[in-house]
Amino acid sequence: MKVKQYFIYFQILVTFIGCKGLPEYVFLPQSLKFDLTPFLFRNYSPAELAKLSNSDYNLNESGLITGTKLSRFLSNWNTNKPSYVFGNLIVFQIQTSGSSGRYVFFDGKQSFAYPITNLNDLLSETRDDGVLATDGIVGKGKEISDFFAIYGIDPAIDYVVFASDTSNLSNLSSATFAYYSLLYWGFPKERLAVLNGSIADLTAASTLFTTSSYNYANSNRAGTTKTLFRDHTSLHLTIGDLIHSLKNGNSNLENVDPLPIEGYYLIDGRQNAAFTGTTNSTASGSKYSNCTTKTNSSFVSNTCVSTYEGRVKSASNLIPTDLYDGTSFQFRTFSQLTTSLNNTGYPDQKLIYLYGEEGIRTSVVWFVLHQILGKPTRFYEAGWKQFGALGLRSPTSGSSPSAITQPASYWRTDTAQLADGITSNADANVPNYQLDLSRQFIKSSNKIREEDKSFLRGSSTNAGSGGGGGGPTGGGGNACGG
Repeated sequence: MKVKQYFIYFQILVTFIGCKGLPEYVFLPQSLKFDLTPFLFRNYSPAELAKLSNSDYNLNESGLITGTKLSRFLSNWNTNKPSYVFGNLIVFQIQTSGSSGRYVFFDGKQSFAYPITNLNDLLSETRDDGVLATDGIVGKGKEISDFFAIYGIDPAIDYVVFASDTSNLSNLSSATFAYYSLLYWGFPKERLAVLNGSIADLTAASTLFTTSSYNYANSNRAGTTKTLFRDHTSLHLTIGDLIHSLKNGNSNLENVDPLPIEGYYLIDGRQNAAFTGTTNSTASGSKYSNCTTKTNSSFVSNTCVSTYEGRVKSASNLIPTDLYDGTSFQFRTFSQLTTSLNNTGYPDQKLIYLYGEEGIRTSVVWFVLHQILGKPTRFYEAGWKQFGALGLRSPTSGSSPSAITQPASYWRTDTAQLADGITSNADANVPNYQLDLSRQFIKSSNKIREEDKSFLRGSSTNAGSGGGGGGPTGGGGNACGG
């Protein structure tokens, strides 16, 4: 009993110290000789992690920021930074192809900028959820920690901006996925931002002042997500969570979150032709990791598709191209985005389950829902690429065997209870996933979240703390809020 009392007194002391306007890291017991990590970690719900933008984007201090705001930050970070930020300004100038040849000014002391061409590679991996491995999933903790080390980022105090170099969907998707990746790993939403528009366009409009030369500088420091004591893994929606909800909680799956009390609403973030099944949503070999090695010799490269086309049962379509301008790739106005969501029939306050073709591109839709409109959202990153692969198929002679060969498999998705608009794809174009029987009847798809919880806490004993016994709920984190 006394031990419990001492721990309560310690928490009160920590709270008192941490609420004096000091940076978050001051409140962390990094100098203590014993490990309090399991006790100090707090789980955040999707609602707590959501961010409601100001209807005037110019007024945002984080989330979606304008060129005017970024220019002000860069002109004098020490004077113009948000009052709650105590670290450096880090700007990533995303160049997935080509280059504008313009670079933002930074002082190399408190502000830093990095042109980057491989952001997706640094922040995503092929990850196995226990059922079917999928590429383009947020990377493991070590990969994210390595990212912080490469670019001298301390996640406890620094402020990070992801900005497109030139205006295209690839750059925008990389920016929103990077934002999601850091948020997932505990980076506070108050210190993350995506630039609305590209550096090239904003330079041409005289909104940003840039230079044609770039000189590398690094703060030569780094931190780790473990020191934040924040668990944001509730953002990740597993296929088990999805199937369990579609079956109204009546499944035999394990380590799944219970049905949300407020109810859930499914949103498909693909283009309408993919949503309706009139075109292949996954018709590109590059969308699969090592696709050609998973098929027999008759497979034709670059026509790799899921086992079937369709959509998750009862999903509504939020068309991504309605959310941004197709030339500038700036997001539509707050009012227009609200109308687009309302047009799906979304009942306010329900928890959104979002999926698309794949995580990286669909992250644009996630960013709109969760970080502009402020709606509680869980993201099924594996998307249709995984869900549509898990259909039962009886291939013709010489064709690849189906991922699902057992009609009673727990992970078979091509049933009327789980999918609409089911249309099988040609055998020759479907990869050979070769799921063995143990995977077809395994009861949990929570492997990724378990791995990540274990990494955060530094102990495998805490790996499963987000399992079926409770939902993606929680609160707090920093004792002073945030």
